[in-house]
Amino acid sequence: MPDFITLVYRVSIGKEMVSGFHRCKYANLAVMVNRIFAILLALSFLLPSLVLGEPPKNVELRATESRVIILEDKAYFDALLDKINRARSNILISMYLFKTTGRKESPANKIKEALIKAVKRGVHVKVLLEVESGRSSSLNKENRYTADGLIKGGVKVSFDSPGKRTHTKAIVVDNRYTFIGSHNLTSSALGYNNELSLMIDSADVAGETTRYIEEIIAKSFIKRP
Repeated sequence: MPDFITLVYRVSIGKEMVSGFHRCKYANLAVMVNRIFAILLALSFLLPSLVLGEPPKNVELRATESRVIILEDKAYFDALLDKINRARSNILISMYLFKTTGRKESPANKIKEALIKAVKRGVHVKVLLEVESGRSSSLNKENRYTADGLIKGGVKVSFDSPGKRTHTKAIVVDNRYTFIGSHNLTSSALGYNNELSLMIDSADVAGETTRYIEEIIAKSFIKRP
């Protein structure tokens, strides 16, 4: 049998070990909480940059950054008209059908007038339109009618070769914004069709799209003026 002093000593050692175990457990818990907090704090800074949408105001994007905005139905017209009205240097368009024979206040005519106004304030505007081989083509009549109005307003218009269909619907504004998707520039497409396009905020994408369109224009059938 251990004497009284030895028993007291063992009890005190046991209490110290238990106390140490609790201190260690709480310390590890504190470390774990701190790590979780640090991770959540980091995510709070990273997640907003991963969400698609308009960039913060007064913040210039680097040329390598890219934002993609989905434009459903009528949203395409609103976004495109806004960028044309704000254009400062150049606008390049490749469009399968640009129909402006409807009423003057139609969405397609508003785009045409906005392009002419852009020319008047010093923006370089070039438009590439499709032309088909059939003389009785309604598409040819519509595109030529629109081309005549654009040319009178100072816009440079080209028609692709009738031997190859140019079905692209792409627009580049200020070497930065690229609109691409299913929308033609017609009242139906801009007003009430089910359409889906993208607006891409990227200098790299704008540059490659511009290169592609310019290569077609260089081989185009008719250039006016």
